[in-house]
Amino acid sequence: MITQTEDPPEVSRSSPNRQELFEKFFHQHHEQAIRFGIRRGLSDCDAREVAADAMRIVWQKCELLDDSAIPFLYKTCWHLVQHAYRDRLRRFDAEVRARRQHEFSSTRERADEDMQALRDAVMSLGEPGSEIIRLLYWDGLTAAQVAAVTNHTEQAVWAQASRSRRKLAKILKGTRRGN
Repeated sequence: MITQTEDPPEVSRSSPNRQELFEKFFHQHHEQAIRFGIRRGLSDCDAREVAADAMRIVWQKCELLDDSAIPFLYKTCWHLVQHAYRDRLRRFDAEVRARRQHEFSSTRERADEDMQALRDAVMSLGEPGSEIIRLLYWDGLTAAQVAAVTNHTEQAVWAQASRSRRKLAKILKGTRRGN
């Protein structure tokens, strides 16, 4: 993964306990940032790199290191994941094709297949529906936080989530009949 080599200009560090606040923010949200990348198809190593880069950017750019920085963290993670997608899209597509061709016999393998079918169904929703579903249900953000991440209103987030849930139900219903 290619990362930025020059650090952006330093943000003024006016608060004497800024490092303590950042450490608290880091401990509360670092694992969530890693899971954000993993759920979007990154390897554990790449997801950790995305999370580390995102935390560095939060440290550099956010004056307040409280819950108001959460949407900025997720938006930053989203942008970094998009960069990783560009680097790994062909490999990901090959892995998905290989998984679909292989028949699974064990229960765990079947669960993995079902999870992949769910991921494929969510991805087939298109944007912004798939991202809103992931942020709401997989990442556990509130509608207000999702609105801040996606630059939509809270009402638009709920409307898109409702449409996307209906589409997802139809897609999954069709998948079950096909098996």
